[in-house]
Amino acid sequence: MGRKRIITIVVLVVLIVAALLYFFVDPAHTSWMPRCVILSITGFKCPGCGSQRMIHALMHGDLRLAAHYNAFLLGAIPVIVLYLINDYTSWCPSWLDKTLKHPATIATLAVMMIAWWVLRNIFNW
Repeated sequence: MGRKRIITIVVLVVLIVAALLYFFVDPAHTSWMPRCVILSITGFKCPGCGSQRMIHALMHGDLRLAAHYNAFLLGAIPVIVLYLINDYTSWCPSWLDKTLKHPATIATLAVMMIAWWVLRNIFNW
């Protein structure tokens, strides 16, 4: 068995275990799940705060609650999946590859994330 195949199998097993964990364990009601270091130290929510609870809610089909926990990440999931497909398959056409890797695209995504970070702390989202 080749090295790439072993790595793929290990990654898939880890993802399946993580999915099962987030399906059966609600991070909002456990003390042993990781907490946000930035929130703990500064009292400010980072762009990823609420992502574990969002994943749990999403896995149970509760889009409203998932958006409540982290609306930015919920909206970013299709973009993240598109980047993963583009990087790990040959499915995407070259124009899409160029668009995804274009500095303006990266800058736009970064500005959106920073805006989310600031606005969620101003309005307590």
